[in-house]
Amino acid sequence: MYFIRRYWVIGLVFLVVVIHAAIISYVRSQVTRLKNHQSSTIYVGSFRFQLTNHPEVVYAFSLHTTVDPNRRHYAEDQLRRKRLEIQESVEQTLRQVSQELLQDPKQTGLRDRILEAIFAQANDVSLQRLVITDWLELPATVLRDDRLVTTLP
Repeated sequence: MYFIRRYWVIGLVFLVVVIHAAIISYVRSQVTRLKNHQSSTIYVGSFRFQLTNHPEVVYAFSLHTTVDPNRRHYAEDQLRRKRLEIQESVEQTLRQVSQELLQDPKQTGLRDRILEAIFAQANDVSLQRLVITDWLELPATVLRDDRLVTTLP
C-alpha cells in the first residue's frame, strides 16, 4: 500500500503518455491510408481527328474512364495491355462519327460510341463511364508556300 501511495502520480503520468501515443499512432495510420487512396479514374489517351466531310475543323480531346475502385489495378493493367488496339478502335470510331454527334454539348452519343469501341477490345474491364476533357475545336491549318495558313469556315 505504501508503494501505491508513493508512486501513483508517476503511474498516472505514464498511463496518460501511453494513451496519447496510441491516439497519435491511430491518427497517423488513418492519414497514411488516406494519402494512399488512389482515384478510380484512368487516363486512356489524347485524340485529335478531322471529319472528312467537314475538313476545316480539327477536334481534339483527352479521354479518361472511371472504373470500379476494387478492380482499379486490374482494369488499369488491361487497358495498358490493349492500349494500341483501343486507340485504333477509338480512332476508327471517330472517323465514322457524324457532325450531329459532335454538336451535342453533353456528348452522350459520342461517349456511347467510344465506350462500345473500348468494350469491343477490352470486354472484361469493368468501365463505369467515360470522361471527355480538354475538348477543342480548332481551325485546320494548311501549309502554303512554307507558311501556315488558317482555313476559316
